[in-house]
Amino acid sequence: MKSWQVFNAARKSLKSKMFAIFGNRTSRMIDYWAQDPAFSAEHKRNPIDRLVMLLRELDQNGMRQVAVSALRLLANAINCKVIDRNEVVPDKETLYEEILDDMPCLLAYQSALMGTDLEEVDRTKAELDREMAENRVRFVEKNNL
Repeated sequence: MKSWQVFNAARKSLKSKMFAIFGNRTSRMIDYWAQDPAFSAEHKRNPIDRLVMLLRELDQNGMRQVAVSALRLLANAINCKVIDRNEVVPDKETLYEEILDDMPCLLAYQSALMGTDLEEVDRTKAELDREMAENRVRFVEKNNL
């Protein structure tokens, strides 16, 4: 989804709340933020685009952890989690080997779910999440994405 699409969807269902959220912005400014730049001569950079610019600048200037922390703060608002892909280092040489490496973690997680220890469930889920992130890294490498 593109940033203008986020504002287009929000404008349709939350327009009155958007004034409260973004302060003294005009209705027309919110409309500009919601326009597809490919078809609009009056497209304006919306707050999401500006935030992306800020995060890139932070990362390029050696403050990646600040940028990641900002993303985690935003994700937390909707109960989501951010994983820094640069912190994920696969421990197997191929995607196939990474996929096979998931099986013990998946079984441990499923076994923990059958028990009553929430801490064990969380620990085994975190391990499984790490394995899945390693798969994604190998997938991206394999497909040159």
